[in-house]
Amino acid sequence: MKRILFFYLPGIFILAISFLISCGKNTRQAVFDHLDVVAQKVIVSNSELISCDLTKLKDTVDIPLSLFIDDLQMIRFDNRDEALVGFTAINITNEHILVRNTRQNPFKLFNKKGEFITTIGSYGQGPNEYTDVYDQWLDEETGQIFILPWTTKKILRFDLQNNALEPIPLRYRVPKAQISVNAKDSTVSVFTLPFTGIPAVAWTQDFHGNLIDSIPSGHLAVPITFNNEVYSTQNCDAFDCFIFIFEGDRNDTLYHYNIAKNRLDPKFTLDFKDKPWQIHSYEELPRHFLGQITVEKKLSESMSITEDPSNYIVDKRTLKGGFYRLYNDFLGNIPMKWAAFYRGYYFWNVDPGDLADLLAKHLKESAGLSEKERTKLTDLLNSIDENDNNYLFYGKLKQ
Repeated sequence: MKRILFFYLPGIFILAISFLISCGKNTRQAVFDHLDVVAQKVIVSNSELISCDLTKLKDTVDIPLSLFIDDLQMIRFDNRDEALVGFTAINITNEHILVRNTRQNPFKLFNKKGEFITTIGSYGQGPNEYTDVYDQWLDEETGQIFILPWTTKKILRFDLQNNALEPIPLRYRVPKAQISVNAKDSTVSVFTLPFTGIPAVAWTQDFHGNLIDSIPSGHLAVPITFNNEVYSTQNCDAFDCFIFIFEGDRNDTLYHYNIAKNRLDPKFTLDFKDKPWQIHSYEELPRHFLGQITVEKKLSESMSITEDPSNYIVDKRTLKGGFYRLYNDFLGNIPMKWAAFYRGYYFWNVDPGDLADLLAKHLKESAGLSEKERTKLTDLLNSIDENDNNYLFYGKLKQ
């Protein structure tokens, strides 16, 4: 049966949004006060696993973005032609912003003011070129950028001035994979989509391709199809790993790849109880587990679609949770359909025209805005030039 998937899996100056607010203990308590305990902690393979009972996810709560971040910054990317970016993922570090490539548009490196530094590599199939990329890593301490293409047996490597460095040969060819790089020790850890025939689901190696440790694919092996995915957001002090299954139903888990002990520690799962299996995902933040779950709708004998997914949340400390709707309380409580969290940051990479439309619509339809909020959103709207490069909103995750 063919499926169509609807699933949300992100002049030069820096503008600090002046209507920042903070969210402390009281806000966190208020969000979860009226929710039930929906999960329990169990010990599996000497690791503490949070198991969420799907049948207990009932209530829907409105959650402010400030539950996850303390403040929100806005950057207008450099407008030079060579700096233009599209709607794509962002890798933010202490001093840099690395914008993910899109088709025929390579990676772009900026500083935290939005000033363009350089293009990284180039689009193509020659030496030090790439087309589709599955993961990347920016290491500021050693000044290196690591790029992992799809279906590859090597990681491309560049310095921050776009000089190509010696690629890293991978111990095994990967169809799709996530990486965690220890550039100081010249080692890289890999978690791959474990196609049948790939001997390891995870391994650590040195930059010369020499194997240090590996974990057999075992029960995690999947059929050879590119419909499934492998995710790792690394928002916590851990290499989190999750295999997203699109075809076929099976029990699954979000793991931490414990590199020091060479094992996968189970950390979060959904217990469907007597409910039928549904397409779903997991994501870890410092204080919460998030996810999406959707219901498949059959259109005919040969085709089905999925409805817009529902978002759910589980608090790690209280084990309370439920379904939720997110709103941006830094921007006048604008409703958010989704949010991107990656390597310790929330980000929203947005086209200025789309932002202008969203602000105009919100100002027109939101009667409950205070005069102060209305003034600030209006000022922001009036400052937008739809011919600009993209704008970036970001904030560091609360630990």
